[in-house]
Amino acid sequence: MTSQSNLHPVSSSFDSVPVTSFQGSEPSNLTRAIASWTQLIDADRVVVERNEVDEHGKNAIGSTHRASVILRPSSSSQIADIMLIALENRVVIYPISTGRNWGYGAASPCGNGEAVLELSDLTTIRVIDETLGIVEVEPGVTQQMLYRYLQDRNLDLLVPVHGGGPDCSILGNALERGYGLTPTTDHFQALTSLEAVLPDGTLYRSGLHSLGADLIGSAHRWGIGPYLDGMFSQGNFGIVTKAVFTLRRRAQHTEAFFLQIADDKSLGDIVESLREMLSGLGAIVAGVNLMNDRRVLSMSRPYPNDQVDSEGIMSQELCNELARGASVTAWTAAGIIHCPTSMIRSVRRELKRMLPASSSRPMFFNRGRLATVKKLARLLPAKHQVVAKQVDSIDALLDLADGVPRRVALPLAYWLKGDTLPDESEINPARNGCGLIWYSPLVPMRQVDVQSYIDMVRTVCTKHGIEPLITLTSLSERLFDSTVPILYRTDQEGAADRAHACYGDLVEEGSKLGCLPYRLSTRSMDMLHRGSGQHQSLVRKLKDAIDPFGLIAPGRYSPDPQSN
Repeated sequence: MTSQSNLHPVSSSFDSVPVTSFQGSEPSNLTRAIASWTQLIDADRVVVERNEVDEHGKNAIGSTHRASVILRPSSSSQIADIMLIALENRVVIYPISTGRNWGYGAASPCGNGEAVLELSDLTTIRVIDETLGIVEVEPGVTQQMLYRYLQDRNLDLLVPVHGGGPDCSILGNALERGYGLTPTTDHFQALTSLEAVLPDGTLYRSGLHSLGADLIGSAHRWGIGPYLDGMFSQGNFGIVTKAVFTLRRRAQHTEAFFLQIADDKSLGDIVESLREMLSGLGAIVAGVNLMNDRRVLSMSRPYPNDQVDSEGIMSQELCNELARGASVTAWTAAGIIHCPTSMIRSVRRELKRMLPASSSRPMFFNRGRLATVKKLARLLPAKHQVVAKQVDSIDALLDLADGVPRRVALPLAYWLKGDTLPDESEINPARNGCGLIWYSPLVPMRQVDVQSYIDMVRTVCTKHGIEPLITLTSLSERLFDSTVPILYRTDQEGAADRAHACYGDLVEEGSKLGCLPYRLSTRSMDMLHRGSGQHQSLVRKLKDAIDPFGLIAPGRYSPDPQSN
């Protein structure tokens, strides 16, 4: 690599650098920066052609923010020099991993004129200790890459997967605090240490690593003294170049269970019993999804575009009719059991005991039972293909529970379009013209809170002509995260505006109930300006100290520098 002193003679201290505008970059500064970046990482890795830059920034949330340039380094060793060039020329950097967080912004930056730093080519995987199940990954490592790496080495470890698909970044999802159905539900909890390049080009390493204790630093996330790694999760204090994860071993037995729930009252009974189940059975029950009828229908049948009502959505009568035809009840519960084979019968008995009297009899599916059901499904006539799709959904759920990457959530983005899914290599909702904004608030695991929340979602979504598709996923015995996909047609005039108005009202009305999103899109960071601001005041002070010129993703999960 070209030496730093020959490439851009610049101090790594902020003291001698004058302050300039936060909004994008001055044209002359950007031109100089591009010339230096081209010298550093080669011309084919510095994308400046306008059409290509705009294509890269396409997203499903309707954001119109335009990047100025795309940088694709081939090595993590280049990141510090990239950052120093940005510092010298005062160019804002917006780092992404693979840019596949569809429904939250994909590869689009938080502001105009920012240089997108795409880290998808940083794909190194390193096993730190097989016995302890500890691996280190770079930002470009996807679910599929890590899964294949572990399979090739016969390591019986679970990849922290989610329904976004095989091409999504492991590290990026963890830093956004994503979750899944493996025993380590919260993926950031599996991240024990990291390295990051700071705005002045210096390197941050987690506490115990910086003291030379690499193995225990990889096994123990807290270190000694203040815990600083959390600043890089949903933060803009540095560019994470690698992270260490502790992976759980695959259980002897994995099994899915399902409950049919007749109405909202029965749902409330299930919510109350779930607390006991998740508390009493612990990691044996990794997570439970509660899905309303519309959400289940979106997984099993085409959208009835020719039958929607004057509001632009399915009437309740039509929804009920379609649900009856597919044997779908008002709500469906789906959960995962991880345990030794010798325990499964007692776990089933205990789970049944904990269910309320109003509950249906649970249906259990393991690999053996599912294989039998698959054979029977093949014998059904074509008009019963809904059953085949439901079987496929169970198969995908078991795969996710076993740490196998699957595109479970991606078809949802195409539901309103009614299109046949593209080939796997072409699936990209952001670039295939899909409209999707995720509303994902936290909801207390109490019957009264859940009922108030689902009433609010139905009212707000119906008002804006958005299908109220509701999922509640247990994050613990105290809390759900709810995911509501705001689907809209990008080819319909005014649809994007309606979708964003719906999102805004959901956030507003949800906050009145005490239900706030656990995660935000690149278009919705402004909601952090609300409230009394004690938390954001400290974030602002930390940002000013670490990144006084707002060079890394200004406004991302922190107050925009211009509003200070």
